[in-house]
Parts: sequence; C-alpha cells; structure tokens
Amino acid sequence: MTITTRFAPSPTGWLHIGGVRTALYSWLYARKNKGKFFLRIDDTDTTRSTDEYKDSIISALKQLGLNHDNDILYQSQRFDHYIDKIEELLNNDMAYYDQVEVNEKTKDTDLSIQYENRLNREGYVIRFKNQRESSIHIDDSVHGEISFNPEIFFDAVILRSNGVPTYNLTSVVDDIDLGITHLIRGDDHLSNLPVQVNMFKSFNSKVPSFSHLPMIHGADGKRLSKRHGAVDINYFLREGYRVDAIINYLAKTGWSHGDQEIFSINELLKLFSLERITKSAATFDIEKLNWLNQHYIKNDDINNVAQQILPYLQEENLSEKPENNDYLHDILKLGIEREYSLKKIAGSITYFYQNEIDYDLSIIEKYDNNQTIKILRDIVTKFFVVDFNDKPSISACVKSTCDDLKLKFKDIGPLIRFSTTGRLNAPSIDDLCFVLGKKRVIERISRFLEVYNKS
Repeated sequence: MTITTRFAPSPTGWLHIGGVRTALYSWLYARKNKGKFFLRIDDTDTTRSTDEYKDSIISALKQLGLNHDNDILYQSQRFDHYIDKIEELLNNDMAYYDQVEVNEKTKDTDLSIQYENRLNREGYVIRFKNQRESSIHIDDSVHGEISFNPEIFFDAVILRSNGVPTYNLTSVVDDIDLGITHLIRGDDHLSNLPVQVNMFKSFNSKVPSFSHLPMIHGADGKRLSKRHGAVDINYFLREGYRVDAIINYLAKTGWSHGDQEIFSINELLKLFSLERITKSAATFDIEKLNWLNQHYIKNDDINNVAQQILPYLQEENLSEKPENNDYLHDILKLGIEREYSLKKIAGSITYFYQNEIDYDLSIIEKYDNNQTIKILRDIVTKFFVVDFNDKPSISACVKSTCDDLKLKFKDIGPLIRFSTTGRLNAPSIDDLCFVLGKKRVIERISRFLEVYNKS
C-alpha cells in the first residue's frame, strides 16, 4: 500500500498557521513513508472563495517547500461528478429527498450562484441515509480509540436546495478518488466522523486511517484567531521569517522528539511520527518562533543571509543601493544578532546606506550638555589622524578624549553613536567606525554639529 495523504484548504481567507501545520504533518508523513502528498482546494463556497486566496495558499505552500504530487484538484470543477455520486446513493437507497426547513432554506439562498443539475427539486435538499445499526469505532493515531453511539447519528445534507453539494459528500468522494489512506486534519472535524465513515462504507470504499490534530491556542488558552495578532502564514513570510525556522517551529507545535529543539528538514523526515503528536492543544508562542528565526539567521552562511536580506533592504528608502557585498557582509556581522527577522535586520541597518541622517534631538536630551560641541569637535579632530582599519586605534582615540575632558565613556559614547547613526541603539563605537569608514564618520559628525548649532 502506498501511503497517500492530502491537504485541503478552503480559499475563503488567508492560510492560517494552524492549516500550515496540518499540511506539514501530512507532507512529512507521506514523504517519510515514500508515499504521495496531494493538494485539494475546497472552493465550493462560491460566495467567499476568491482567486486571490487560492493563489496565496498555493504560493505559500510552494515557498515552504511543501510540494504536492498531483495536479491540484479544485472541487468547483467537479460538481457534475458529485451529482453522479449523489445519484448513485439515491439509486442504492442510501440518500433521500427532504423538504427544506426554514432556517436551512435561508442559508441556502445566501449563495450567489445557483448550480443547476438534474437532481434539483425546488424546496428540497438531499440527505445521506446514515446507517444506525451499530456503533462506530475509530483508532485515531492521536486520540486513540474513539467510539460513536448510533443515537447521535444524523442524516446529513449532501445536496443543498440550490444544487450545491456539501462538504461531507465532496470530501469523501475526493478522498476516495485520490486514494487517500491517511487523513491528517484538525480535531474540529471529529464531529464529521459518524457521517463520513458510513459514507465511505456506502461507496464500498476502505475507510482511511485518521489522525485528528488538537487546535493551536493563543496565550489566553482560546483558539488562535485574529484577536491574537497575525496568524496567517503570509504575514510571517513577508516579515522575513525563514522557511526553516517556520517549519521547525510548527513541527514542534504539537509534536516532540525528546528534548531536541532544533530540527533540519532531513531530521524531521527521519524522526516524524504520528504517534508522538500530543493530545493536548498547543500554544502559539511568538517569542519561541522569534528565537528560532534568529537562531537560523545567525547560524547561516553570511552570503546566504546577505542574499535573503537584499529584497528587504531594497524596500527601504536608501540613499545608495546595497550592491557592495563586502560592505553588506561587514554590516551584517554587526547587526545579525540584534534582531529576530530579516525585515527587522534590514530596518535596523538602513543608516549605513543613508547620505544624510535625520536627527531627532529629543532622543539625546539626557546626554546633551554644555560640552557636546567640544566633545564632538575634539573627536573629529582626532579621527582625522586615526587609522580606521585598526579598531584598537579607534577605541584608544575615544578613551583619550574621555581622559582629556575628564569624562566617562557613558558621557561620550552615546553622542558619537547618535551623531553617526541618528540612533542610540547601535553597535560598539570601534565596530561602527570601522564599517562606516573615516570619511562617512567625519561627514556625519560634522553634519550633526550643523544641525545641533541651528537648534
């Protein structure tokens, strides 16, 4: 038997990180077992599904490296096939027409597109005749044995009064057609099991193995949603979270292998198992994701990081283009550990590429004193004769100024940082001067003194 899994997102919104985890687990299980991983787009909701959402989902999965083995199956293109399968159930006395209740009719008429088919009867839906002869027992790889008493079984609608087939029917039909052997999905689908299991049997198809994943919650213990901040995968990709960090983080959000925290994709493919998925809900921890992303950035080859960060630098309003790789490498060596995402790193180093710094003098109010001009003029004078290729010489120059003026470094250092960068949070003085170079440092301090004198 070839292990076959699938991911079936609905393009009615952006791809949720919980959905990405489901896709990841399905992909890992298939790839580990030399099986197949299929992608299906559940776009039967014609009012809310959009091409923008579809394209975004497909693009995100591609960026994450979760490649699928099939031509994408779009449910909206299979309505005629679903009608054939419903007709099969009707002919076998496994489905029946039922008059629409008021609340259900209202729901059905909300759809903007009326799908005409040979089974349509105005004012009627078609229901699946759910078998109630015996209990259903499922050996779920996450939750263990799950039993359903026939008393709770219900006859689910499989064709709405507007002619549109419902999820339970379309999902089962597609899973049969794709040959899905293992269904890995969120545990919000547990309630569908009594209908879907019997529907598989009604089509004389083998029931897949099930793995129902617990939800991902926010820090407040409630299901992760928009109120917890950005939860769609595109946000994290746009903000410069690396694919390896995202994959690592989501793999660990509900699965573990001892105390190990860092996993390469090859390690995950080797170690992943459905049996080690936790039964309890996971908590989305943005700080943990930030830590992982920072780990992958600072432990990567500097050339790779430089290439990854270039698009984010190019989005900034820079005076010069960041085309000098050596200069960028020197900059990254200073700032790569100061931020947790590529976009934030790019934003934190823009001053290296600015010809003119915008100075907000309120930032240095507590460092401002009647010696500010003298301090910086002395520094500039001494910098003219300092070898900026020698960091100890830069440090010695600053120390000499402190000694001459009987000041401490804390009185001088912030003024040098601010006059050369427009910020107080910057690298050490010797590192900063070494990378900027003598010409830029002297020009910037001189420019600051002009601004300061006019204030």
